Amino acid sequence: MPRRPRPLSRKGPQSAEISQEQERHLQTSEAEIDEGDVSEYGSDNDADAPRIAQWIDEEDLDELEQPIAGPSKLDSLRDNLSGLPMGALRHAQKYLDVSSESGDTDSSAASEDNESDREQGGSEPIQKRFKGEVSKRVNKHAPVEMSSKKPVTRRRSVVDVKVPEVRDPRFLSMTGPLSAEKFQENYSFLAKNHETELVTLRENLQRARRLLSSSPRHLRADREAEIERLELAVKRAESAVNRDRQQHAEQRALNQAKKEEREKRKEGKGNWWMKDSAKKQLLAKARYEALASDGGQRAVKKAIEKKRKKISQKEKRSRPFPKGATPEASRVNKRRKVG
Repeated sequence: MPRRPRPLSRKGPQSAEISQEQERHLQTSEAEIDEGDVSEYGSDNDADAPRIAQWIDEEDLDELEQPIAGPSKLDSLRDNLSGLPMGALRHAQKYLDVSSESGDTDSSAASEDNESDREQGGSEPIQKRFKGEVSKRVNKHAPVEMSSKKPVTRRRSVVDVKVPEVRDPRFLSMTGPLSAEKFQENYSFLAKNHETELVTLRENLQRARRLLSSSPRHLRADREAEIERLELAVKRAESAVNRDRQQHAEQRALNQAKKEEREKRKEGKGNWWMKDSAKKQLLAKARYEALASDGGQRAVKKAIEKKRKKISQKEKRSRPFPKGATPEASRVNKRRKVG
């Protein structure tokens, strides 16, 4: 037996509530069913006439409510494109290809930038940049953003000017290794110049001292300063002359020792090299012989006493104080403690 429809006054369960549109559709369907029954079995006056009730599912109601789809837009677009000329279609195809390629590159670059920002930035919050601030580099290898407030120089190197290279022929590789003998021969005139300079300075110093004795009061201070300057210059010239003489004597002694060694090797002696201690003794002997030839034995004794006094003063300065004594008790001058 068919199921009778539920009256409208009766409410259904909450889990299966029907919307207003579904109720309206249900009412219209029931009215159509009633009209069909009346036409088929007679008028409504016949109460004993049999009636048929139709049950419709909710899913079927949803399908019935959907509107019937008309002609698709794709078909209409195809019809419109079929009427266009071939040249316009080719132009549109090229434009679409170019736009698609640019879109792909932009999207890939944007995705890479986003990924790099996520990796480098992490969970750091985005900070607002003010107008005067200069953005920091995300990576230390990234280029630095220069400030636009600093003006750029207008100076440009249009023509490269070749700077002359200063070369000293004494230190060039083409001149070969250093030879002390040749060096002294080539620059032997310097020793003569130092001697003539010393003689000239001594004469000027004597003249300045004579002028100081007869100089007026307002010129005495200037002439005293001139005498002090000349005395310092004479000392420098004397030290230069003494150094030249000492170097000449030492070099002559070394050359004589080398000459004797070469002669011994020719006779059949083996190779031999002078020790540092023997070389030191040889040079000291050559210096004293040079002093003896210039100033006699008196100059040699004077140089030896001066050297001995210098060594003794050095030993006294390095000598420690006696136990329980003070420097004031031992001597007036202070001495440095050792140990």
